[in-house]
Formats: sequence, structure tokens, C-alpha cells
Amino acid sequence: MRLDRALRDARERGDPIVVAYLVVDRARQAGLSATVRALRAAGATGLELGFPFSDPIADGPVLEAASDRALRGGTRWEDLRKAARAATVHLPSAVLTYANPVLRHGRERALVELASDGLSGLIVPDLSLEEAAPWRQASERAGISLVLMAAPGSSEERVRSIAKASRGFLYVVSRYGTTGRSGSGSAVNLAPIVRAARRAAPDLPVLVGFGIRDRETAERALGFGADGVIVGSALEEAIARDPDPEAVGKWFAALVPRPR
Repeated sequence: MRLDRALRDARERGDPIVVAYLVVDRARQAGLSATVRALRAAGATGLELGFPFSDPIADGPVLEAASDRALRGGTRWEDLRKAARAATVHLPSAVLTYANPVLRHGRERALVELASDGLSGLIVPDLSLEEAAPWRQASERAGISLVLMAAPGSSEERVRSIAKASRGFLYVVSRYGTTGRSGSGSAVNLAPIVRAARRAAPDLPVLVGFGIRDRETAERALGFGADGVIVGSALEEAIARDPDPEAVGKWFAALVPRPR
């Protein structure tokens, strides 16, 4: 199933949407399928695969360190393709990567390959709204939804423009700064951003990321009117504590918000 369809179906059912984020790492490839199965059983709606990059401007210390380990371990584009093929059997998935790796591989070629491997969404944190049109066109030709990000300082007019241009879902950044535990999602009132997005694109699911670390922060994000959350740094920390899929699944299940 495509990620955009899975998100819409979950929203229609009233189920809490929780998307798990995993850094692609050659050293963890053998256990990826078991981890993704455990996340699905624990309540994950979908998955983001993060392709490591040497200058991850949006990543906090946890994800930056995970990307660094993956790169030092020899993780390359083909490892992303292998991870996609393994993961999408169990959960609808998107890839989060920066513009440089895609352009270096060749944008058209890269998107066609990723779509053939089962990925149905693309998130590029360093891609601005003003630069998005050719990326969206190339993504649509490949059958991939280009997901755009709305920052907490965005004006209502800009949020509306971003929501109209985004496909699959809108990624709302919960706070100023990078990913991870520091700070709090409650520091910024996201309700105006969510309302502006709803007015511009009523059918587009709205997901909140950055700083989602437990059920409390997840439910706080939903309280702003969002449809779901994305969990990255906290999941990487849980895996670092105990990579056993059963333990990862148990941790993740405790984070999933209660049905509304």
C-alpha cells in the first residue's frame, strides 16, 4: 500500500497516525525486516527511511550520530534500495534525504529506482517551496509523493502555499531548531499552522515531527489538530538501548496515542 493511502485510511478510521523514522545503516540491514515488523505490530502506520548525509542540517545529535555511523560503515545508495525493498513489504514507506545525494545520483534515475523499490514518498529537508516545482514534477512522473515541510515561523500565507504544493502529507516541524529531545514541542503553538493547512488542503494529512519522544508529546501534537506524528530520535535511542525487535516494539507501543 502507498503511504499516502495508508495515512488517509487511518485518518478516516480515526486511528492515531504514528510514522517511525529509521536511519538506513548497512550494519543494521540484516535485522531491518524484523524491526519493521515489530513497529507495525506495535501500531506504526508507516515508515520513513532516512538516507545518511554528511551535512544533515535538520538533524539533532542523535540522528546526526546515527548518520555518521552509517556513513563510516560504508552505507551507500544501494543500501537505501535494499532497505526500501525489505521495509515496504511490511509498512508503506517514504525516504527522507537531502537534495545533494539525489542530484548526485541523478534526480530522475534516483526517483524511478526508489519507486521501483516500493517507496511512495520523498522528503527533502533542504528543499524550499520556491525550488519544489521541478522536484514535484519528477516525483509525480515516478509515482512518488513529494512531502514538503512547514516551519513554526511560517506565515499563514506561506503555510497555505506549502500545503497546496505538498503531496502525501504535510510535515509540520514542531519547534525551532533540530530534531531530538532538547526543547519541547509545546514551545510553539502549532494550531494556527494546522488550521491554515486545513483551509488550503482539507484532504491532506498533517503530521508533526521533531521532539516527539513519548505518548505525552505525541498527544500534545494531536491536540493542535494534527492527524499524527513522526518519531525519529527517540526511536533511535530506544534501538541503541536494546535493538531486540520485541523490545523496540514494546517501547513504540507505549508511545502510540490512545484512539480519539
